[in-house]
Amino acid sequence: MSSLPKPGLLTKATVASPVPDQLTDRMDTSMPANLGGKPVESVGSNIRRGSLGVNSNLLRSVIKIFAVRTEPNLSMPWQMKRQYSTTASGFAISEKRIVTNAHAVAFQTSIRVRKHGSAEKFVARVIGVCHQSDLAVLTVEDEAFWQDVECLEFGDIPELQESITVIGYPTGGDSISVTKGVVSRVEETYYSHGNFRLLAIQIDAAINPGNSGGPALSMDMKVVGVCFETLINAENIGYIIPVPVVLHFLEDVERNNGACSGFCDIGIQIQLMESEHIRQAMGMSKSQTGILVNKVYPLSDAMNVLQKDDVILSIGGSPIGNDGTIPFRDGGERVSFRFSILSMFEGESIQMQILRAGNVTDVDVKVMKPGMLAAIPANQYDVIPSYFIYAGMVFQVLTQPYLSQEWGKEWQQKAPVRFVEKALYAAKDRPDQEVVILSQILAADINVTYQQYVPNIITHANNVPIRNLRHLVELVESHKAPFLRLDLESERVIVLDSTEASCQGIDILESHNIPYIKSADLRRDPNSPIPTKPFFGLRDKDGNPNSPALAKPLANLQL
Repeated sequence: MSSLPKPGLLTKATVASPVPDQLTDRMDTSMPANLGGKPVESVGSNIRRGSLGVNSNLLRSVIKIFAVRTEPNLSMPWQMKRQYSTTASGFAISEKRIVTNAHAVAFQTSIRVRKHGSAEKFVARVIGVCHQSDLAVLTVEDEAFWQDVECLEFGDIPELQESITVIGYPTGGDSISVTKGVVSRVEETYYSHGNFRLLAIQIDAAINPGNSGGPALSMDMKVVGVCFETLINAENIGYIIPVPVVLHFLEDVERNNGACSGFCDIGIQIQLMESEHIRQAMGMSKSQTGILVNKVYPLSDAMNVLQKDDVILSIGGSPIGNDGTIPFRDGGERVSFRFSILSMFEGESIQMQILRAGNVTDVDVKVMKPGMLAAIPANQYDVIPSYFIYAGMVFQVLTQPYLSQEWGKEWQQKAPVRFVEKALYAAKDRPDQEVVILSQILAADINVTYQQYVPNIITHANNVPIRNLRHLVELVESHKAPFLRLDLESERVIVLDSTEASCQGIDILESHNIPYIKSADLRRDPNSPIPTKPFFGLRDKDGNPNSPALAKPLANLQL
């Protein structure tokens, strides 16, 4: 895992109305074809003269999606933002499913869909989502919707300069839109919605807000990608999610009964070896090429196999170049070495050849989900944020979405340095590790002298190192001493009178109209069972939408 690139270079293409937070452009792919339903005819007799070769029956497979969304307010985690509406595109696949982008349905509270040529909207629900790859699958239970709807088939990764047809419902009108372009390049790209790097295809077809989730078709009318992003400050540079990424997502959803484990990583930080001096210092011959291991993440399987300063010469049987790429198809194309693990699932092993202290060795490394390795979550979609309030002091978990909401897209330059460093480079030492921050102080007599210390990272409570937010709550609620001591990463100390904090805490909550001192996931017993049925509306960070605490009336304001 390497540091994240500067965000904000790519934008999504969902049309929002009204627009509290203007979304940018993205688009997803769909699921394998011919799982049921009628196959789409190739290029039939009902193609109009002068058209792009799109069968009119095929257009009925492209769906317009209407979503109502409500996002949490990470600055005030006890409340939600005002709801807003967006539109996007999608397309029908087998077994009565619709593929679209994850960013088109994130934080959704209502989804309706409409077929091309129809005036009626139907209620839809999410049955699978992967924010990491920006893909989602919907279904419509009303049988009337599926009448005369065709299934699209998947093709393969298109060749360079191959013609592509993009279909969707972009801004500028309400009806379907068909545009055409060519494939410009195929390479690993930063997915801005999921804060992750995956294979993507660059095309020059027009991709505008609302195109998200629409199919990109080859000349034989097979899906070769799903529109999902466009490059800002550039003309006609868009990106589609290639078929291998889509098929991995679909298989992942099928394996996990609607849940999605996501795409995996090796658990290392690497450095390119384009410098001849580095290669010589590591004992490489002139014929050897590879990448240098700078860091191995503690919780990864690679920790038991790889070491700092190992040189990875090949992965999955493919030699790695000094620029970190491996051969891809004929014609001299190359892609990132991570392409070798694109189709792998958590726990599977990949073979590597490494150079260590002059000796070449073959090793096997198990891949893991990146979320198990990084200390700071890269995204928190469809999750209710956790919080804890004590004596007016608001404690939260540090996440990249929090940084983005507080300091904007340029948070890497504007946020506190210690926050940015944690977000980009911190790794977990234990599975339940979280970085807990004091995000704000609701001013009162008991805490007004500490206003200058926020925002800050909390490291200890009563001299006990804090593992996560729940651990902080347990330490505060169980302490019996007259004073509570909180140590900050900035070497400052906060000391509160326990009795006074409990008394004033209630008044502070009431004055700010805050119903609970802590979020629903922290009010629930951590040992209580969590429903296994997938839920794709708002839920707490443990994945539970039906916590008893969510249904309880206002209660237990005191610690």
